Amino acid sequence: MEALKAVRQFKVRHELRTAVKEAFDTLPSAVCYFAPNGTVKLCNAAMDALFHKIAQSDLQSLDELRGALSTCGNTGGILREGSVFIFPDGKAWKYSEREVTTAQGMVFTEAVFDDVTALHEKQRELQRQSRELQKMYRELDALSENLREMAREQELLHLKTRLHDQMNMGIAAIRQVLCQDTPSGGNADAIRQFRRAMRNLREENPCPRDGVPEFIRDAEVSGVRVEIRGELPAGDKLRRLILAVMREACINAIRHADASALAVVLDWAADTVTLRITNDGRRPDREIVLRGGLLNLEKVIVRAGGRMEIRSKPEFMLTVTLPAGEENGQGVRYDKSPCG
Repeated sequence: MEALKAVRQFKVRHELRTAVKEAFDTLPSAVCYFAPNGTVKLCNAAMDALFHKIAQSDLQSLDELRGALSTCGNTGGILREGSVFIFPDGKAWKYSEREVTTAQGMVFTEAVFDDVTALHEKQRELQRQSRELQKMYRELDALSENLREMAREQELLHLKTRLHDQMNMGIAAIRQVLCQDTPSGGNADAIRQFRRAMRNLREENPCPRDGVPEFIRDAEVSGVRVEIRGELPAGDKLRRLILAVMREACINAIRHADASALAVVLDWAADTVTLRITNDGRRPDREIVLRGGLLNLEKVIVRAGGRMEIRSKPEFMLTVTLPAGEENGQGVRYDKSPCG
């Protein structure tokens, strides 16, 4: 009876160990338990297969496993990234160790490889995206620098244009004094205008924020009466641009057409404003070629999102269309001359 009982107990223990081993082998992770002396106590099929890929041998001890892991990054086509090992088949396994104490006080070492392939692929994708973002940031930095350079060039162009306008208005005023009989008061105004142009050349900031009334006075000193019909914008940026257009038109009317009057009409649409400028001087005998101040003015207008057209026949007309945004109907309205 005792022998039969022992046989039954052995059979139960064997069946239990078999069941445990079968369950152990179904784990998705590669797991092995090592006895206190470092020998293998329990190892599942995944650990057997994984270690065979690493060392081309069967796992016998904890030291053997640690030794194989310390050198597998150098041979066998296995890549190591910290505690993660990437195998030639693309699978990524993360290795970890910990001590496990039984109820009897025995300390076993648990060695585990967890399949982190999906997580590793996501991490690699994040790294790739991070590199692309860094590349985009560098490109944005370069683009920002180009934009800053364009802004500096535009400011310099604006500066040159304003200096050109000031000098030409001053020269036109002096020419008016020399070519015509003008009263002493007009001579004094012309000399003051020329001196102001020269002073602007010497000053650190040669772009004073003059307004339309000052432009009208400058033109009158030069012998040109300006008539404006329409509404000027309230915004400084658009108003300064319109003023630059009128100044250039006035300068060219004096220099090339001997004009005595300049007519400016402003028409507002939903999101644009159009200037049409004519004068009473000589009609052009040929098509006008853009150069000098007109060419610089066109560059400024195009950069602002507008367009410029010049008609030579049957009479001269300068047409400039500019984006107005929300400035429609916000400024001062003129029916004729602002000085009238």
